Order: sequence, then structure tokens, then C-alpha cells
Amino acid sequence: CQIDTIMPDRSPLFFLPIAALLLLASCKESSIESYYYPLDELREGLVYEYRSTADTLDPPFYWYYRSHETDTATFLTGMYYDLNFTPFQFVREERVSNGMLLADYYLYENDSTGKQVQIPVEIEGGNIFSFEPADPKKVLYSKVRFSTPSDPDAVISLIKNRQFRSDTTYTYGGKTYDALVFYVRELIDVNDEGHVEQEFDGLEIYAKGLGLVYFRKDVSATFITEYELADRYSMEELEKKFKVKLEGKPG
Repeated sequence: CQIDTIMPDRSPLFFLPIAALLLLASCKESSIESYYYPLDELREGLVYEYRSTADTLDPPFYWYYRSHETDTATFLTGMYYDLNFTPFQFVREERVSNGMLLADYYLYENDSTGKQVQIPVEIEGGNIFSFEPADPKKVLYSKVRFSTPSDPDAVISLIKNRQFRSDTTYTYGGKTYDALVFYVRELIDVNDEGHVEQEFDGLEIYAKGLGLVYFRKDVSATFITEYELADRYSMEELEKKFKVKLEGKPG
């Protein structure tokens, strides 16, 4: 992963160029904003339910997305819930002229008393998604860093590079959508009296009018996680479905 440049918050997105790359299929659209999560549709909020395609024993997870506008900007908030409907992550993204920037990021962890605490995440490279024409010669870069209450001496950095690979189509809910395939390379660095790094590849597919519909992480030769979008519905439907009241919904 390339980690030599940092993106300041609230600035237009930028790419880290790569020296050489085989020519891949290119997207002819002047903007690929329509392939990201549909901000206009998400003003009332929607749950995105993701389920494993690799192992039926892998648990599903849920993102509750909601967009809202201020006098100066448009934001997308997202809360991640695990199988037990416990909040695990919160993100707030800002729409800028040519993409989406990560403005806030929090993780959640139980402390020694069992109480859930919020962990602030430092954003060093906040590039989430570019609206620029998809170009296989460019790499979108992001980096965040944090420590947890359970291990405050360890500093964990997550670095992600995303690179356009090809156009495709994707079928969801019986309907076929135009889609874009991205190659992803991620690095996890744990600095705790020395560095321990884990680097792995993956793929993401974004469908027009839906957002992220599929992802795969090749963590090792024998460990692959693979999920796809299974359904979308309101938060009220999720609460009714599982007969629980989820707390901490982003507004």
C-alpha cells in the first residue's frame, strides 16, 4: 500500500498515481457518482443487509445509512450493527465536489465493566469514493488510525487502496444493474513494541443506484470473506423483524 501522502479533511479527493499498469477496460461515464450510495434516496434512512456468499455459517451484518443536508454540505451517516444488533462502527461522510470524504469515524468496544464505549478514530487519509471517471491508472487512498481501551499501547493503522478494474453488471432483487468492479489492497499495521503487518487483496462491486453490493477479502490462501447485499429496508422493519429496539441510530 502507498502511504506517503495524506489527504486533509474537507478537501477535494486526490489519487496516488502508480508507475505502471496493464491497460484495463475503462468507464465512459464522465461521473460515477450514481454508483455510490444514493444520497437522495437515503434521506429517510435505509438498512443495508449483507450476507455471506462463501460460508453460510458467517453471520450477516447491517449498515443503517441516512443522508442529511446542512447549509454548507451534504452528509451520509452510517451505523454498523452486528448479528446481535450491537453497534460496532459509526461513520459520517461529506460529499465534496468530486467524491465522498470521511469526516468522522468511531468504533465501539466494551470496557472492563462491560459498558460499551466509543473509540475515536484518527483520519489521516479520508478518501472514500471518487466521482471522477473510473480510471485504472489511478489509485484511491485512505488511512485511519486508532487505539482501543483493551490495549491502549497498541496503535492500529488501516490503509486501503482502491483501483478501478472493469465495468460489469450485477443482479439484485431480480433486476440487473450496471456496475463497476474495483480491486482493493488493504494493510493492517499494529505498532506495539514493534510492527506487525498484514496485507491482503480483495474486490468490491458498486451497482448503479444501489452502492456497494458485493465485496471479497482474500485474507489468506485459506481464509476468504465474501459478502453481498441481500436486502434493503427501513429501520422500523429491522426492529420489527428482530423484535428489538436498536439504540444509537445516527440522525
